[in-house]
Amino acid sequence: MIGIVTSGRKKAKNFMSMEEYKKQFKEELGINPYAGTLNILSPYKKILEEMDGIMVRGFIRKGKKYGGVKCFPVKIGRLKAAIVIPEKSKEEYLEIISKHNLREKLQLKDGDKIKIKFIPFLKWRRKYLLDCEEGEKKARIKIYYENPLLKNPLIEGCEERKGNKVLPSRIVASMIFEGNEKENFKKLLTWTKKRYSIMYPPILIDYGQLKEWQLEIKWNTA
Repeated sequence: MIGIVTSGRKKAKNFMSMEEYKKQFKEELGINPYAGTLNILSPYKKILEEMDGIMVRGFIRKGKKYGGVKCFPVKIGRLKAAIVIPEKSKEEYLEIISKHNLREKLQLKDGDKIKIKFIPFLKWRRKYLLDCEEGEKKARIKIYYENPLLKNPLIEGCEERKGNKVLPSRIVASMIFEGNEKENFKKLLTWTKKRYSIMYPPILIDYGQLKEWQLEIKWNTA
């Protein structure tokens, strides 16, 4: 994903300094964030707002309510980072956190283009309804009953079935990507097998400009 560096409203410094957020960013993302964000313009902002990510909970401090934050782990070059989307944000840009001051570390200025790479992560998947009677939006979900790396794997989607199917809320390993489906499935499969046991067939969700592989997992107890 390509983003264009832009200036923000200088509000993030206050929020990034709050211990309630910092503690959760460290626990959920493994990032002790620098007190500030890198802001980028991206055509994918609205798509990410609709997707499930890692949720950092909101809290109340001195009678004021602070909202939750949806997070997507990424890398910029070799630097670990995360896209963060505050629930209450109405900004036109995406915000990125890291332990580094990314502007200084990467010597960025407004207008510069940067490449952002999504990396595999765990999240709670919302409940999905695969409804083959209601048009294109629901037709983007495909359930693979065989390995997607096969030449002609068995797939269940709206082209292959009629009626409704509910995909329950579960913990899944996720890989958000652009481009080659098989290549990104390999990346997710390799990452997942090192850490967890896979329970159910892969699901591919096509959001248009972005796609996502999901693998339902169970914790390895050994």
